[in-house]
Amino acid sequence: MPELGCDFFVAGCHKWIFGPRGTGLVWGRAEAWPEATATIPTFQEEAYGIWMGRLPARDLPVAVAMTPGGFQSFEHRWALDEAFRLHRAIGKPRVAARIRELNTRLKDGLAAMLHVTLHTPRDEKLSAGIVCFEVAGLEPFDFARRLYERGIVASVTPYRTLYARLAPSLLTSAEDVDRALAEVGALGKASR
Repeated sequence: MPELGCDFFVAGCHKWIFGPRGTGLVWGRAEAWPEATATIPTFQEEAYGIWMGRLPARDLPVAVAMTPGGFQSFEHRWALDEAFRLHRAIGKPRVAARIRELNTRLKDGLAAMLHVTLHTPRDEKLSAGIVCFEVAGLEPFDFARRLYERGIVASVTPYRTLYARLAPSLLTSAEDVDRALAEVGALGKASR
């Protein structure tokens, strides 16, 4: 993280490392933590009392002030440990190369289809593991449903502008990408 030159790094851990839904991490330089303020306090008695104004303010250890309170999802935390171990065992360079290879294959295949408008940049420096696009004549949710009926999981961007998206990952083979491309091609012919 220090090589990134950032004060804080925040990441969800579900999609990129296969941790449970709802998991994430926050990394911060030791010098940056005093600048951070907990928006929602923990249920730790002292941290909550300070937040409510019942106790005088004082510096608390970061783990006390910033750790979410309430029910602790230990199973999720343990699963994250295993997910990080898997990625370390494979090696960061191999993980990155595989994601790049599969997503380049997908982007190149989609870009060659006349009925597809690719929105994710093809330059690997400008994109990573999610490929967004439109299929002429199909609404994104309809497209995702039709692919699902064919055994392929696609999704739709959760933003104001909706696009279909596919995300080859470590669990995806080149054959899976080719099969998805064939189905996108077939859906394009069917929508004409």
